[in-house]
Amino acid sequence: MSNEHTTITESLAKVATRANELCNSVDEQLSVINSTLTSEKQKMAAKTAELAAFTQAAVDESKVKIDALVDNGFRSEIPFFRVTKNQELKINGVLTPGTKGTPTGFANRASQYECEIVAHTQHGVDPDQKDPEIQKMWSEVHHTIPKHNQPEFAIIRLTAKDVADYPTVLSKCYSIYQGALPQNGIFTFGAWVKVEQGEVHMGYPSSDGSTRLPNDNKWHERMYSGSVLSGGAYYNFGPHFYLTKGASCLIALPGVVLGKVPEGRWGYFERPVFEREQ
Repeated sequence: MSNEHTTITESLAKVATRANELCNSVDEQLSVINSTLTSEKQKMAAKTAELAAFTQAAVDESKVKIDALVDNGFRSEIPFFRVTKNQELKINGVLTPGTKGTPTGFANRASQYECEIVAHTQHGVDPDQKDPEIQKMWSEVHHTIPKHNQPEFAIIRLTAKDVADYPTVLSKCYSIYQGALPQNGIFTFGAWVKVEQGEVHMGYPSSDGSTRLPNDNKWHERMYSGSVLSGGAYYNFGPHFYLTKGASCLIALPGVVLGKVPEGRWGYFERPVFEREQ
């Protein structure tokens, strides 16, 4: 009886051992399966990300080609007309450096902003004899300095005065502009601008900083577009320049133009006489 009991005990022990071994084997297999699944998921995720990146790159490339086709092919043939006045920035009818005041046709909160002509384009003067700021403007915007240009236009310095009643909220710091301008399509707001000091925005200040102009002592072509919001009764204002207290910038050829002007094509645009002005 004792031997039989020992044999049964040993058998049960062997069964338990075998069961443990089997459980361990199952755990090991499950671990292998989980590891394989994790690896496959990672591979699939990587492939998905790769495919998404490839697709996005293809979409971006197509968009660039389409935009280039439209800009270089279609829009290059479109005549653009200006709706704002005095793109030359004459003050009191002249382009004389040192002249101060508000450029004709522009609104200006004169108690908070000062405008002064610093140079004009000097039609017919040899490039190396032109005002240094005129040379810098042409070379940085168009990479060449023309001897002749028509019409002549001015560079003005726009300065935000250090006065007690200057706005503390950037969206209230708008300076010269024109309007109201009736709008039933796309407008392009543009200018050549160089920031001298402080913070300067062209267009209503954006929270992402996209409207802020580089403070790098260089001239930049700057444009932004706005489309009609509602029917034929809509109107707009611009171009708007926002400056923090004490900031200053140089501006040339500001204006608002009908249509979407391609990059690199901002300059002087002719202005028709509109029916309501006759």
